[in-house]
Parts: sequence; structure tokens; C-alpha cells
Amino acid sequence: MQMILFKMQGQNYLISADDVEEVVDTIQITKVPLASNWIKGLINLRGTVVTVVGLAELLGIPSSDNNLNILIMKNGEERKGLLIEEVIEVLDIDPTEIQLGSDQGEKHIKGVIAFPDKVANIVDVTDAIF
Repeated sequence: MQMILFKMQGQNYLISADDVEEVVDTIQITKVPLASNWIKGLINLRGTVVTVVGLAELLGIPSSDNNLNILIMKNGEERKGLLIEEVIEVLDIDPTEIQLGSDQGEKHIKGVIAFPDKVANIVDVTDAIF
């Protein structure tokens, strides 16, 4: 299965490539008054208005001012942007190497995978943003 490896606050995270339509560089985000703290605002993506969600706020980690990419997530016809720091690469992951997370931990962390030089948390926020 293909997963996108990205960094946030010095930590590595993975998200399923099946949920991501495209990766775009961060563009101007228009704030939405009175929106939840995890809603960063709206972007104009080639004529389509897309809501941008801050992944740091969803995960409960400190947000960064150095967000370079937005993952455009898809769920049927609906699209949302997920603001992250930086995409590193797309990896082929063997599902048997995933160590499942406990239900007691972070609510959007679904597991962990260890590489020879790093460890990455697997996130699934599809239910939270759609």
C-alpha cells in the first residue's frame, strides 16, 4: 500500500495515498470568522473553494508557522485541504509491518511503523474532517 511520508514538529507521519488527491504548495488561506480552531480557512484551488484543516490542531500538537504543503483529501465528490509542514516522499508500505496503536492513545493515530532510520505514526483523519 502506498503512503505519503511527511514531517510535522520534527516527527514523521504517514497517511494513506488513497485518501489524497494531490499535494499543493501552501497558498493564501482566507480565515473564517468563528470557525473551530482546527479550521484554518478557505483556499481557491483552480476555481474551487476548499476548506483547509490544520492537522496539528487535530492531533493536539503545537502548530507551526512553517507549513509548506496542503494535502488535498477526497471523500467521494467532497474535497478538504489538510495543512502540514512538509511532504518528504511516497513509500510502499507492507501492511504486516504496521504495529497497531492502542485505543488509549491519540485518537487519530492508527499505528506506528519503524524504518531503519526513523519511526513514523500513521494518521487517519478522514472521519474527523469529512
